[in-house]
Amino acid sequence: MSGGPVSRGLDRYLLRGERIVAQIRRHRIVLAKPALTLLGAVLLAIWIDVNAAGDGAAGLVRLAWLGVLGVLLWAGWRFFEWWYERFVVTDKRILLFHGFITRKVPMMPLTKVTDMTYERSILGRLLGYGTFVIESAGQDQALSRIDHVPQPDESYRAIVGEIFGIHDEPLEDDEGGTPESWDDEGEVEEEASRGGTVRDGDPARDAPDEPASHGRGAPVYSSADRRRRRLDDTGEIPPYDPDWRP
Repeated sequence: MSGGPVSRGLDRYLLRGERIVAQIRRHRIVLAKPALTLLGAVLLAIWIDVNAAGDGAAGLVRLAWLGVLGVLLWAGWRFFEWWYERFVVTDKRILLFHGFITRKVPMMPLTKVTDMTYERSILGRLLGYGTFVIESAGQDQALSRIDHVPQPDESYRAIVGEIFGIHDEPLEDDEGGTPESWDDEGEVEEEASRGGTVRDGDPARDAPDEPASHGRGAPVYSSADRRRRRLDDTGEIPPYDPDWRP
């Protein structure tokens, strides 16, 4: 999954200013079928070549190796199709760029996407691929199912984030500072260490209970006892003395 440079031949289908969110080539597992088929054809041809006997042996061996050549051409075709195919997501639409000789570019606007299901089988978990099932407002389209997507977790977050306009933000700011809510607590502790008191009438501190911000990692609501200031602490508890009497 990458939102970097545009693949060769794809830039002609993008609009000026259109930003790429993800461009994905299917997982290499799709090449397993042609590779295994070619291997089986070669082993079969070798077995026929070694064990064939009789008047028609030469013709049978020739036919077996011609079959291997045909499977090799088919496997090469499947490889080039896999190499040129791209599943591309921009900030405006979803495209499937495929076709080695006849180029086909079906697309779906992001505004038409009504649902997106993320499927991952046991084999997909082991090998690292998943399937996206996309539903849109309208008839069935070529982009309804995208299978064998590598790095599916990262791709899923990028696509869904673009659909809903939600992007991951770091917990800390760019300068390595701490969240603002921690700064408030630090100011209270610093004021208490200097022997000062918190100013009365501060709306930020005297405000009633309100739902907390919806930032990343922050709870939706925190009660007053969970936001108690350090100045309300009773201090260190003295050790227990059994002989002490008031």
